[in-house]
Amino acid sequence: MPTVVRTLTPADVPSAMELSKAANWNQTPEDWLRVLQLARRDIRCVEAAGKIVATASLLPYGTRLAWIGMVLTRPEYRRQGYARELMEDLIARAEGNKIRTLKLDATHEGRPLYESLGFVVEETVERWGRSANVVAAQDDVDNARMPEELFAMDEAAFGVSRRDLLEMLLESGRCNSTPHGYVLSRPGATARYLGPCVAASETEAGLLIATHLENDSIAKSSDWYWDLLPANTGAVRCAEQLGFTRRRTLWRMSRGETIEDNNAMVYAIAGFELG
Repeated sequence: MPTVVRTLTPADVPSAMELSKAANWNQTPEDWLRVLQLARRDIRCVEAAGKIVATASLLPYGTRLAWIGMVLTRPEYRRQGYARELMEDLIARAEGNKIRTLKLDATHEGRPLYESLGFVVEETVERWGRSANVVAAQDDVDNARMPEELFAMDEAAFGVSRRDLLEMLLESGRCNSTPHGYVLSRPGATARYLGPCVAASETEAGLLIATHLENDSIAKSSDWYWDLLPANTGAVRCAEQLGFTRRRTLWRMSRGETIEDNNAMVYAIAGFELG
């Protein structure tokens, strides 16, 4: 069957959503549109028979780092080399743009492909979940938009600035912040998504997240996903104390130069497709 490799467009989002639904991913149409806007022309797809059959995105954080995500193939089109073709396309684009480091969060199924393309494992990433109507402790933390100094804190934790992403997430979700940290959440297809969360201490993160989870009736009645780096044992303790349980494990992988970050401040990532 003839196929075309091209840039994904907003008109393709309904077809792309069929891929994420088939994989039981949590992305919404708004998530796809957000990645489209941030990645610009570096979200690529394979089209066959008038529908999108495979996707992959390259989200640049300047030229220091780019994040690969949305690597999806329709079940009936798997094992035909489409994911490799798109990955090779994105790697070439990154090299052409002088991007020094690539990162991604890999599933068990995807890890062999990424290793064959030169990616190496840095650490594990875990998805934790909580069902609706679990009662968590609540403390008095101001509900506010992110103060300017927290963008600098996020850059110190993540290793590069991701201000554009954070500002977009602020527009579409909710935020709690103090001078020492912040937490965001947004709607998901199957569960509300907690993250990112960056804080100066475990105590600060626990207070922020507990208040955020109990902030309104919609939040209380939602299922939740929380993706964290288990090397940050404080994040694991916070998740356990707030009624979350471990659901799955992925691998954070990188290709290129090492980035100086501070994962001890990262209590929730922004998403497998965002970092």
